[in-house]
Amino acid sequence: DITASFVDQVKSMGFKNLDYDDVFKAKIFKITPQYALEMTSIGFPNLNMEDLVKARIFRIDADYARQVAAMGFKDGSLEGLVKLRIFKITPEYLREMQSAGFADISSEEAVKLKIFKVTPEFIREMQGEGLTNLSVEQATKLKIFKIDVGFIRQARTENVPIDVESLVQKRIGVWGRN
Repeated sequence: DITASFVDQVKSMGFKNLDYDDVFKAKIFKITPQYALEMTSIGFPNLNMEDLVKARIFRIDADYARQVAAMGFKDGSLEGLVKLRIFKITPEYLREMQSAGFADISSEEAVKLKIFKVTPEFIREMQGEGLTNLSVEQATKLKIFKIDVGFIRQARTENVPIDVESLVQKRIGVWGRN
């Protein structure tokens, strides 16, 4: 039930000009003053009701935001955290990608890596074949063109230089053409 007490509680969060939709959303999504304070404490003051609802839907809370921030993740925006949740990018995945060499990635880059199924294991395999210091773009390009350890080893026997562009050219059949 939406009671006068609940409406007062929502107003206490600093919302001006509340309409019924805002109060209804607060009730449905359990937007409480405590939750609003929690979001403020992690660097998101003055969120509107839509933002608070979005944060609740995608289970963004202080614990999740702190885990992501503790890893030195650069994009501390609510939208960045939402993207991480939408694509099921966990703090564990980010830690593993950091240990594989991607220390300073944005939420956009993390999403790109996840979409193209770039894993820490894949990065380590590529490093083992001599492709070190890969950028996010290069790593995703390798996945897009299905360049794996077997392909690299075969290319090596054909004297193809082991760099991303040469391997891609080999994959699409244009390497060595002048």
